[in-house]
Amino acid sequence: MQSDIAKRVQEIIVEHFEKDLADITLDTLLEEDLELDSLDMFDLICALEAEYNFIFEREMGNSIKSVGDVVDKIKAHAPKA
Repeated sequence: MQSDIAKRVQEIIVEHFEKDLADITLDTLLEEDLELDSLDMFDLICALEAEYNFIFEREMGNSIKSVGDVVDKIKAHAPKA
């Protein structure tokens, strides 16, 4: 069963990047599978910061490769998670 955070992250990706929800799992790679470039990654991080009320540190952003990585960072650092 997926967490509420995972579901919301998937929804944000679908809303912002017009991706198919069925193609997004925790193992989905942001750059390789979803073809998000650096500007897309910036947009995603901004949307997540607004949703979860915290700032992704530069080091955090550099270590995010998959949807699961995003979910893990939110669980570990967001006050609202």
